[in-house]
Amino acid sequence: MEILFHPILHAAHLIEAHLRGALAETGLQPRQARVLMAIAEFGPIKQVQLAQAFDLAPPTMTVMLTRLERDGLVNRHSKAGDKQTSIALTPAGLALLPKIERAWLSVDGFIRQSFGAAEAEAFSRAACLLRDALGGKPPHYLKGDHP
Repeated sequence: MEILFHPILHAAHLIEAHLRGALAETGLQPRQARVLMAIAEFGPIKQVQLAQAFDLAPPTMTVMLTRLERDGLVNRHSKAGDKQTSIALTPAGLALLPKIERAWLSVDGFIRQSFGAAEAEAFSRAACLLRDALGGKPPHYLKGDHP
């Protein structure tokens, strides 16, 4: 019997390595880049919502945001009387978005070139079905959930 998940897991690992290379000029890791793109899409967003969107424990998200804040890419702020911290991009964080998008497009281009456009789209749809079956959600599901 063939084990189905091994090539999927290996491909995911190799895709992430390809993305790391494409992101090298930004100094970001793939998950950091995804978080910056989510903050850009949602505008200022609560830290707890980001943790939920990326299925990360709040302390893990805190560590990531501390690094991004240290690097001058995000600001954390709380309104008076609000216990939750909101996250926003700084001008330096905004300036990285086009480079992140180029990295995404580079990886997409590689996948399309490897499979052909129709097969690449089918592969992506299958990956989404698998993600959903495993209980994962894209960060976009939060769109209406934040102030």
